[in-house]
Amino acid sequence: MKSICIFLLLLCGYRTESANFVIESDDSLKRLAESVKENAETQYSEIQKMMPFEQKSKITVRIAGSMKEYEALQPEGYRAPTWSVGIAYPSKRLVVLRGDATHGPDEILRTFRHELAHVFLHNYSGMKIPKWFSEGFSMYFEDRGGLGRSFRLMKQAFSNSYIDIDTLEDTFPDNPVDIQNAYLTSAEFFSFMLSKIGEEGLYRVFENVGRGLDFRYSIYKVAGKTVSDMEKEYKKSSRFRYAWLPVITSSTTLWLLLTFLFIYVFVVKKRRTGKKLEIMKMEEELILLDRFEKESKNEDDSDRTVN
Repeated sequence: MKSICIFLLLLCGYRTESANFVIESDDSLKRLAESVKENAETQYSEIQKMMPFEQKSKITVRIAGSMKEYEALQPEGYRAPTWSVGIAYPSKRLVVLRGDATHGPDEILRTFRHELAHVFLHNYSGMKIPKWFSEGFSMYFEDRGGLGRSFRLMKQAFSNSYIDIDTLEDTFPDNPVDIQNAYLTSAEFFSFMLSKIGEEGLYRVFENVGRGLDFRYSIYKVAGKTVSDMEKEYKKSSRFRYAWLPVITSSTTLWLLLTFLFIYVFVVKKRRTGKKLEIMKMEEELILLDRFEKESKNEDDSDRTVN
């Protein structure tokens, strides 16, 4: 069944090629196929700046027009999760995408960039790749941030629910909440590391790995710090950036500060007004006392005259 579906796709479908990719799709998905091809070549150029790899052969991308076709386009012996939008087979240099109306073009292209990064990374070296590095690298190319992810990062920072990098070497946790935190931690820690060593530094890391050095030791040689030391810096920086900085700089905080300032000014002004009133009252009392004293003196003088 799989072989027949692939044969029909090649026979009746749409096929386009570029310098480094072959894109195959249903004839109705020509526009999406062209967008995928453009994204593929752009990502190829971006990854080439970070990774000294040689393209051995073209990467094939198959785009299914339905869930049934998506399942049929998987290689023999493999099944794709029903919730997935795309899946990569690095050793086969193959990416299979769902192009049906269930998912929008933006989501499909983000997924494609993620899976394509896996293909490049896992074809680069025979060395064991830490899970956090693999997912962080792929998510870096997937969308490079976004409002939704920023909100999740703020929630993670406030709850301090980071997953230790050491626990993400070989696998990710099973709990859905922990899985999300693991992906967030991997993506943001990779971005933090990249901000410290730059694309040239990452290129040197890959060069070291290509010579047979361990990933962690390769990072240490370039960064001058261990992964554990950088992780401590990352958590401290991330908590300030996503937990406290938004609070300090948000419009809500600004309005709260203005409200407190107004109340402060009001209270101070009221106190000053109260003091002025108190002084005025004291002055009036002095005037009254002086008048009473004068009246009392006049009455005494009058009494004396009468007497």
